[in-house]
Amino acid sequence: MKHGPTSPRPLPRGWFSVGFSSDFEKGKVYNRKLAGRELVVYRTEAGELRAMDPVCPHLGAHFGHGGKVVGETIRCPFHAFRFDGEGVCVATGYDSKPPRIRARMWHAIERQGMVLVWSDPTDGPPLWEIPTLPTAGWGELETHSFKLRGHPQDTTENSVDIGHFTVVHGYSDVRQIKDLVMDGPYLTAKYGMARPFELFGRSSLFGKTAMVDAEFELHVHGLGYSFVEVTVKTVGIETRNFVLSTPVDHGELELRIAMSLRQVDRTPTAHAALRALPRKLIEPVLRQQSFKAYRHDVEQDFDIWNNMTVLQQPALALGDGPIIKYRKWASQFYVTPPTPRDPTLVPRESLVRES
Repeated sequence: MKHGPTSPRPLPRGWFSVGFSSDFEKGKVYNRKLAGRELVVYRTEAGELRAMDPVCPHLGAHFGHGGKVVGETIRCPFHAFRFDGEGVCVATGYDSKPPRIRARMWHAIERQGMVLVWSDPTDGPPLWEIPTLPTAGWGELETHSFKLRGHPQDTTENSVDIGHFTVVHGYSDVRQIKDLVMDGPYLTAKYGMARPFELFGRSSLFGKTAMVDAEFELHVHGLGYSFVEVTVKTVGIETRNFVLSTPVDHGELELRIAMSLRQVDRTPTAHAALRALPRKLIEPVLRQQSFKAYRHDVEQDFDIWNNMTVLQQPALALGDGPIIKYRKWASQFYVTPPTPRDPTLVPRESLVRES
């Protein structure tokens, strides 16, 4: 058995976040690391976002150290060779015919203000899509990033670990509204529970207990991208809480979270205190308070994730939730990496290593 925060699991394939859309300005090149490999991310002058290997296939210079975006191409800092969106060399620095070389591109997409890159130890193409959600009526994203130790399977497992909702997060009356459903790389379930809620720093608006009933509908797409639709009818709030768990390297995670608030319900089902306040006043406060509560919930798990030991045969009890079903579902995201590529074309430190 392996003890401590480093998971014995290999790194999975899937869509993983390398940042938020607002992190990437037009015409700039950014260095990132994903699953033990380096890559560069850049946005062209037309606004298209791309990701690629950092090594120029001409003579091995690093695009992330001095490379520049030129129109819809990226230019190597060494000899000014330029490469298009397919990674094809389209120009040299000498006005001569470009050689037939190609830089390796990564599949990159933008969804709801988040940048996701497909990572696969076999370098295979994406096996599923990330849905585009409707945005009408939804506000801007609140975002935050954390660095911690762990593995994306363990952070995502929290979504089905019903028992910890009460012990770690202090929820009460936890119940399952919809059973766990698994469809290929997609997993969904729905829970209900009671939780504390404050407005303007006061809990008396919602009674002596300061508790409201909330429903959480979970949508998981692989181990790197998930979101929870949260509905608090007594307050008239709906939010989307995004969880983006990225394996930077073995045992090293970058966890990004984001939240969007839907327009506040002004119907009679909403609390009277909210119906009495102007929308321009109440919505920014509710967005900030909701994100503060969401971030607090996430941070409550950090000590556990940073120090947990992965048990291959856990001693589960009634009330834990469908953890074994989840782990069987998660097993589909692991593949055996092939023999490493030519080390003259790929830096040694960027090769995927087996656990």
